[in-house]
Amino acid sequence: MTVLLPRLDREQTTLQIDLARPLTVEEIATRMPVEDVRTTASALGGLEVSRETRADLRLAIIGLAKEHNYPKVGVRLPLFDGVCARLLHERLDISPHEASEDDAWSYLTCCWLLDVAVWRWGGIGNSERRFRGDVNRNTFRRLWWRAEVLGPDVDLTRLGEDELVNIMERPTIASNRPLARALAAAFLTRVEIGDDQARMTLMREAGKRLVRLTPIIDFHSLDQVELSTVVRDVLDASADGGPLPAGKAVGALVEASAGVERLVRPPVLAPPASDDSQVSVDATADLEDLFEVALAITRGTGRVTNGALREVVSIDHFDARRVLQALVQRGALVTRGKAKGTYYVLPDEDPSTPSDDGMTPQRAATQTPLRRYLRRRAP
Repeated sequence: MTVLLPRLDREQTTLQIDLARPLTVEEIATRMPVEDVRTTASALGGLEVSRETRADLRLAIIGLAKEHNYPKVGVRLPLFDGVCARLLHERLDISPHEASEDDAWSYLTCCWLLDVAVWRWGGIGNSERRFRGDVNRNTFRRLWWRAEVLGPDVDLTRLGEDELVNIMERPTIASNRPLARALAAAFLTRVEIGDDQARMTLMREAGKRLVRLTPIIDFHSLDQVELSTVVRDVLDASADGGPLPAGKAVGALVEASAGVERLVRPPVLAPPASDDSQVSVDATADLEDLFEVALAITRGTGRVTNGALREVVSIDHFDARRVLQALVQRGALVTRGKAKGTYYVLPDEDPSTPSDDGMTPQRAATQTPLRRYLRRRAP
């Protein structure tokens, strides 16, 4: 039999939040549970979670919160979240379908655990999503789903909030539980062996790289060993800041089908020198043509970016960056902006000055320099 929670609609939820807004945690606790509210039931029907179960759940969570200084300012709150996630998942025996209902979490939060939620976040303020049944922000919904997706073998107390968000809020990863668990387990293994530098950045980069692999790898079809191998290699590459090394698991999983010929594009530029302050490039005719294409874009539009260059010539991000850096070293271009806002202009040129003919980067580059480049690249 399906076990269900009552539903609290948006209007009733707003009312409960507004009533609690001026109160202290202790004052809100005296109102719990709120039972004089109008609720609805699931249209699917089923057995409602008993009042006794809800009361026991509240007592257990209050007991856990008191270990973390409830009702005063909370301490070791990430630890509270990790333990509370397991407690919620074990005591609240609902289906994933039921756990996807906003109004069900609004009811549980606002009518049974509102004081704990307010204590956890230090007040209500403008963060009402913590108390409504928001898919990623509700105080207890997000914890239940962490335990559900990552399973019993991952120690949630050892994962930081940002690290958990990078797993749970990437649908490509969170919707594939074996993949999510493999990523969390491999990440924690790196921490265990002492590789804990810039762990937040590492998880962010690994998450992005895994998402970018989904068009070429069907992660759902991989067994546990293959998943673990791919995830480990992605973490290694993320830590090194480079592409996946040749011959690694990803390469083995994307071999061409029988009868399909693989076309290998030779690198445009030599690998960067070990000294990041120097860019080593091959002064080939091919490269000179790329220089001309980049300069043509700049002359036509007033500036050139990494993306604009890649839109008109078939090179990757790293090659485009080296081309532009080489032109800066030659004194042909000057760098402007920072980080993702970096662009390049001609020396002593005002980048705000529009092009005389309004050329787009594509049109500016599809002149003689690009045609010469394409002719050289043609087989």
